[in-house]
Amino acid sequence: MEPIIIAKDLKKFYHTANVKIKALNGVDLEIMPGESCAILGTSGSGKSTLLSLLAGLEAPTAGKIYIKKQPIHMMTEKELVDFRLLHIGFVFQSFNLMGTMNAVENVALPLMFRGVSRTTRNMVAKKLLVQMGLKQQLYNRPLEMSGGQQQRVSIARAIISKPEIIFADEPTGNLDSATSVQIMDIISKVARDRGATLVFVTHDVEKAAYADKLIHLTDGKIDNITINTDRKIEQSLN
Repeated sequence: MEPIIIAKDLKKFYHTANVKIKALNGVDLEIMPGESCAILGTSGSGKSTLLSLLAGLEAPTAGKIYIKKQPIHMMTEKELVDFRLLHIGFVFQSFNLMGTMNAVENVALPLMFRGVSRTTRNMVAKKLLVQMGLKQQLYNRPLEMSGGQQQRVSIARAIISKPEIIFADEPTGNLDSATSVQIMDIISKVARDRGATLVFVTHDVEKAAYADKLIHLTDGKIDNITINTDRKIEQSLN
């Protein structure tokens, strides 16, 4: 089995005034298909930057990134958009839902971009939302839902296209403890059941317990990578 994600000597520098900030300074990483990986580190360690680069949301200053053997570091923005639409799903800390759309419309968006008919995409979206325990919120807009409900909508949107890779950036960062556990249960179970690769950022060791592999970052470099032999087992979707 070959890695689904490969990063080679990955670097990302930002310039502010006369200061050059080295967000990532030489990261080498391989992630296998179906693997669940947590990227850990303190604030400013580069964990969110690494996720953004691996997902093709930002371009590296230097280095190479391959997903499914494709060199995404060489792709144009148009090529990246098309590639992400076909292979990648995203879950964000701030949910990133469209405020003028209801839950069904938000979840159906990726299928709309792929040219799927309104009837079909809405039917698939409704089915997913019901599976997420949101039967009563199908036509609610984001402000009419709790944070946990919004994140479930975000997860449904991320997986509706059946992506091979799911990226999640602090997916429980805006949620209370009990809801955070529910959301991590859902994300982890969905990835496992679908055979998808899951890469998520967290500063919380408890949340990292859901991962097979723990990637520890310090000052833009990987400190160590550990295998989690006591992976937390998901309880349920409810």
